[in-house]
Amino acid sequence: MNDLLNNTTKPKNIEELYYQILEIVKNLYNDSIFDNVKKRRNKNKAKMSDAEIISIQLLIECIGMSQNSGYKFLSKNYPNLVNYVERSRFNRLINSLFTVIKAIRKAMPRNELCQYKIVDSFPIVVNKFGRAYFGRRLREYSSYGYCASKKEKYYGMKVHTITDLNGNPIDFLLTKANVDDREALHELCDMLHVDILFGDKGYVGEINDELKNEKGIKLYALKRSNSKNPLPKPFRNLISKLRRRIESTFNQLIEHFDIERVRANSILGLSTMLEIKFLCFNILAFIGGSTAISNVLNFN
Repeated sequence: MNDLLNNTTKPKNIEELYYQILEIVKNLYNDSIFDNVKKRRNKNKAKMSDAEIISIQLLIECIGMSQNSGYKFLSKNYPNLVNYVERSRFNRLINSLFTVIKAIRKAMPRNELCQYKIVDSFPIVVNKFGRAYFGRRLREYSSYGYCASKKEKYYGMKVHTITDLNGNPIDFLLTKANVDDREALHELCDMLHVDILFGDKGYVGEINDELKNEKGIKLYALKRSNSKNPLPKPFRNLISKLRRRIESTFNQLIEHFDIERVRANSILGLSTMLEIKFLCFNILAFIGGSTAISNVLNFN
């Protein structure tokens, strides 16, 4: 993968971007997926490989379209890429590859061993607040919650995310909207190596001592204005500056990848789309290096 990174250049068009994504996915697929999955029954009869199917979905995310409209766009303008599988069949194939996509995302080169990491969460609205009582979609996985940044109640779920200091997502956890950020943090910290974490006011409390005693993790969170033991001003400013990285990541996930909008009708479909969107962000960050993702996707 390091050789691939050295040879990666900014794509000039959609096709070039696709083949860059495909090359990265193929490398990760061959290195991280077990042989019993690669050589499963009737796999040799498939019209498209697993890497090609995943790369097409990643390309659709890159061009900022839904799966339906994105697949139609590619079929019309780039038939050599998707002229093998019908769209509904393609959707079923993507959902069936959930564990493969997750394994590829976790194998994606990131600054995972960095000593410092940032944690935060953002909401996913399943139904409009006024219609939530009558809604049935993903009902058993959703609840009422409160988004402090938007200062509003909502009905849906919450995505808890840990990033490195560059804002590149390392891992995430999907929970109901009423799950406290501090409660989800325990499970998140079990999923990856963490030494020092920076968070916002939602992570203030006894969790700091719990993480330190149980897992050896130091958590530095912005304290509330009425705190009896406020942090020194230079340290507060440092945490605020670091947290802007993860806020920028959330903005990109929301504005370009439309991650807050739920189109799936099943938890498998939603989980697969989240894995795809985070993997797409990681790959574009990998291709762009220090270049902003929006510039990587600017073909002009």
